Amino acid sequence: MGLPLPERPYLETVEFEEPGLLDPCRDNPDEHLEFDETGQVSALSARGDITIKLLDLNRRQLIQTRFEQVQLLQSTGRIHSLDEHPAHRAVWRQLGEAGRHQARPYGFPGEVPRRQQNFDRYKEESSVEIIDTESKKGMGSYLAKAQYVTRLEIKNYGPIHHLDLNLEAPDGSNAPCYALLGENGVGKSTVLKALALTLSGEAYSKALRCTSNRLLAIGAHEGSVVVTLVGGDQVSMRFRRNKKIEFSNEHSRSLVVAYGATRLLATARHKSKPGKDHAKIDNLFDPFLPINDPTEWLKHLGRDRLDEVNDVLRKLMPKDHQVQVIVSEDASISLNASGVEGRQLRELSDGYQCMIGMAVDIMQVLSQSEAALDSSEGIVLIDELGNHFHPAWRLQCLPALREAFPGAQIIYSTHDPLCLRGLKEGEVAVLRRDRLNHIYALENLPSVANFRVDQLLTSEHFGLRSTVDPELDTKIEAYEELLSKPDRSDEEEQSLANLVAELTDTRYLGGSRRERMALQMLDTTGALDIPVDAAANVQQFTDSTVSKLKFLMQQVTPLTGQPRGKQ
Repeated sequence: MGLPLPERPYLETVEFEEPGLLDPCRDNPDEHLEFDETGQVSALSARGDITIKLLDLNRRQLIQTRFEQVQLLQSTGRIHSLDEHPAHRAVWRQLGEAGRHQARPYGFPGEVPRRQQNFDRYKEESSVEIIDTESKKGMGSYLAKAQYVTRLEIKNYGPIHHLDLNLEAPDGSNAPCYALLGENGVGKSTVLKALALTLSGEAYSKALRCTSNRLLAIGAHEGSVVVTLVGGDQVSMRFRRNKKIEFSNEHSRSLVVAYGATRLLATARHKSKPGKDHAKIDNLFDPFLPINDPTEWLKHLGRDRLDEVNDVLRKLMPKDHQVQVIVSEDASISLNASGVEGRQLRELSDGYQCMIGMAVDIMQVLSQSEAALDSSEGIVLIDELGNHFHPAWRLQCLPALREAFPGAQIIYSTHDPLCLRGLKEGEVAVLRRDRLNHIYALENLPSVANFRVDQLLTSEHFGLRSTVDPELDTKIEAYEELLSKPDRSDEEEQSLANLVAELTDTRYLGGSRRERMALQMLDTTGALDIPVDAAANVQQFTDSTVSKLKFLMQQVTPLTGQPRGKQ
C-alpha cells in the first residue's frame, strides 16, 4: 500500500476542485441564481442549474415561503437591514429596495448586467440532455438529480373530477412516501393508475390498450394528468373524447413499478407479462395478471449484484424469516429460508412469494440506472399494501421497504392502520366524496406517530365512529341525519330525543351536561362544507372547530347550585 496523501487545508483543497454545486462560502449566489416575484428561482449558470435541481430549490414549500416574503417586501417597501430576513436574504437582496440601496455582502456596481451576461452565456453553452429511460439515454442526468413526484393534478380521469395532491414531504426527506386512505370507490386505485400511466410513457399506454374514451370521466370531453417532479419538471398526459392520448414527452423519463391489490407469482397456467425494462405496471391494471417469476432475472446476476440483492432481502424480511438467494454453478436458484437451505420459491407461503417477487421486480427496474441498489431512484406504486401479509409483517412492511430501497419513492393505498407505521408527517391523505359526489383529498392530517392503532381507526384517517359496536354506528348516523334537518316533525323530535338519551348512555355525547350540550351544538352546525378546492386542509378545519367550540362552551352555563365538577 502507498503512503496516504498529506491532508491539505480546505482553502487549498478547493483550488484543485471543479465543483458542480455552489459554495456559499466562496461563490456569489447572485451570479448563479435569480429569484422572481412568484418565488421561483432560475439558473444563471450550469452550476446554478445543478444546485437548483440537486437541492430541489423550487419545491412547493420553498416557493410559497419566498412568495410570502415577496408580498411582505411589497407591503413594506424597504427594510433597514438584510439581517432581519436571514432565511430569505437572497430574495430581499435581489428584489428589495435594500438590495438597491445597501452595500450587499456580495454586491458591487454592475452586478445586474453581469447576471444577465452570465445567463446569456449559460443559455448559449448549456445543452439540455433529454432523459429517456426507455432507451437509457440521458441516464447521467437522471442520476444527477432527485426523480421524485412532488405534485399530482388529475382532471376528469375515471371517477375523479378534479384532484390536486401535494406529495412533497414537509421535512424535505430525500425519498418521501405517500399513503392514500379512504373508503372503497373513492379513487385510490385511480390515482395510482393515473400516475403509473403518465410516468410510464406513450408506448406503455398503447401496450395496455388505453384510449381517451376509456380514461375520461362520464360526461367529460377532455381530461388530463399533470405530474410535477423535483425541480419543477412536469410530465403530462391529455385525453380528449375520440382522440388519441397525448403525452408531453415522447418517451418515459422515469423508472416505475406498480402493483394491484392481488400480487401472486406466475404459474404454468397463469402467465405474467414481462413489462418493459424501465417500467412494470401491468399488474396494477389487471388484478388477475400474476407478477413475474424472479428466478429468471436472478440466475443471470453477477456476484456483486447478487450480494446487493441479498442485502436488500435481509433488510426487507423480518428477522425470524430471513431469505438468502443461492445461485448454483448450473445457474439453478435455491433459497435459504429461515435457516433451511435448498428451498424453492414455490414451496414458500404466498406472503413470502409476494414480498420476494415484488422486491426482485423493483430491483430489476431500479437497476436500469446502473447505480448501486441502495442509491437507485424510482417510483414504486402499490395498491392495498399489506395484502397477503401477517399483521406483524404489515406493521413492519413500510419501514422495511424504506430501508431496503432508500432511493425509491413509495406511493400506496391501504385500508390497514398497521401499514401507516413508518410514515412521516405530511405523507398521508384521505380521499373522500363531498355532497356533490366529487372526490377531494384531506391533507395535512395529524401525524400517525401520535396515534395508537385503535385511535387511528376513529381518527380522520379512517373515520370510524366506533370500533366496538356496528349498531352504534347506525344510531350515530341516524342522530346526525335528524340533527341536520332544520324542520323536524314531532315524531322526528321524539326519535332524536331517544337517540340522544341512548348515545348519552354510551358516553358518545360526553360524560357531563356541559360536554353534551357543547357537542350537540357542534353537531348542529353540520358537516364540513363542500371543499372549494381539489384538496382540503385538515388543520384549517381543526382550527375552525376549536374556535367554534370555544365560543359554544362560553354559552353553556352550569346548572344553578350544581358544583362544576358534578355537571
